[in-house]
Amino acid sequence: MSISPDDVRNYLTLSTDSTSRYTNATITSNINAALTFLERSTNRYFTARTATALTFSTNGEPLMDIPGLRTATSVTLNGATLVADQTYWLLPDSQQTGITTQIQLRPFVKRNGPWWLAIPEWFDRNLDSPYFPGNWGGGLPNDLVITGDWGYVDPVLTVPQFGIAWKILAAWYTIRPQAVLTGAGQTPDGNVLNLEELPAEVTQFIVDW
Repeated sequence: MSISPDDVRNYLTLSTDSTSRYTNATITSNINAALTFLERSTNRYFTARTATALTFSTNGEPLMDIPGLRTATSVTLNGATLVADQTYWLLPDSQQTGITTQIQLRPFVKRNGPWWLAIPEWFDRNLDSPYFPGNWGGGLPNDLVITGDWGYVDPVLTVPQFGIAWKILAAWYTIRPQAVLTGAGQTPDGNVLNLEELPAEVTQFIVDW
């Protein structure tokens, strides 16, 4: 489910798409721009991306932020295929919405000592080997590749706050042209609108997510 031009026009109580500012093409462009802005501002994917491979540089860190993984089909580190819940772990987002926002590449230990002591079968898996990727200490650029499905199947339904922010930001883009030069607009009955700042619903969504 996505936001449509009619959703934006209805939100703004516009009854026509006869002007270039309110045509389907113009509002669709605003919807796409709003989506890109929200995803870049939160470092999250909300709309679905299927069978997409993304590349990251770990810099040898054991924990990486990722933009919202729904399911993983392949995870490789330095070209070696990792195994779920053995050599990598997917960590859910804090809202528990079914999306993974972090990947952990090795266990943590509280006491002083090598990380592999946290795994009972470390000897059988040769985790103490200096050739095991987790022991390298550093990392090559673009060493982590995750292939899978990203974002939500239906983000508007699953994350209602996102649907509201998406629609409001698209509406703000749609009405903002009248305020490009002055930062303010005017309603048909003469009321002045401050269009210099993003809508509060949008800024709060970015803070929350």
